[in-house]
Order: sequence, then C-alpha cells, then structure tokens
Amino acid sequence: MLDDTAGGNSGPIGGGSGAQVVAKVTLRLTPAHAAALAERAHASDVSQGAYVCALIDGEPPSPLAANHHAAVAALSTSTDRVAAISADLNVFMRLLGRGSSAELDAYRAGIVSLASDVRQHLKVAAVLIAELQPARRRRR
Repeated sequence: MLDDTAGGNSGPIGGGSGAQVVAKVTLRLTPAHAAALAERAHASDVSQGAYVCALIDGEPPSPLAANHHAAVAALSTSTDRVAAISADLNVFMRLLGRGSSAELDAYRAGIVSLASDVRQHLKVAAVLIAELQPARRRRR
C-alpha cells in the first residue's frame, strides 16, 4: 500500500500549505530505536512526528549545536552593543551638523558611511538571530 505511490521519491510530501491534516501513525520500534528517535528529535528541537516526516522527505533536521543557545545569546549581546554604538554615532552626526568647515565635512562623510554600515549590519544580524532561534512546534 505505501510502496504504491506514483512518482517515487520526488521530494517533500504535502506541499507548503499552512494548516495540514494530520494522521496518527503507530510505529513499532525496538526500545533502542525509539530512544534514538526521541533523542534525535529533541536534539533537532522538533517533535518526533516532524522528525519522521523530515526523514521521509529526505531532509532530516540537523541537530542544534551543543552551544547553540550560547551562540545566539552572544550574537544578541554583540548586536545590542552595535545598536548602542549606532545611537551614539547618530548623536555625534547631529553635533557635527551644527558646525561647518572643510575638516568637519570630511569627518561627517566618514561617520555617515559608518552609520550606514552599522544599520545594514543590524538588519542582517536581526534576520540571522531570528533564524537561529529554534522554532518550537506544537507536539500532538
């Protein structure tokens, strides 16, 4: 019955539509395999059902690195510091805007460029931090 599917192993099953109907399936596994399934699903921060679905789709979830949470926390702390520097740069640029001289114009151009680079870094870092946060799925 399960082997009679048309198209063979052509990729993910079920498409990407939001709410999907689920079916309850019972797997008979040795205790060692059941423990390995539970351990690997937990290490990948997904439910056992989602882990099995990913295996069937040919894309087993990668386990999170042992220091994943520490790395995300360090990146968040670093980004907070860069955001503070960005605020200081903006204040400094406003102060530079009050004066006018050829020397200040050279500094102003450099600070504007630096502030732009910092803002771009913060945008990229915010996306990265969001992607690194594990997406907890409801377990059924």
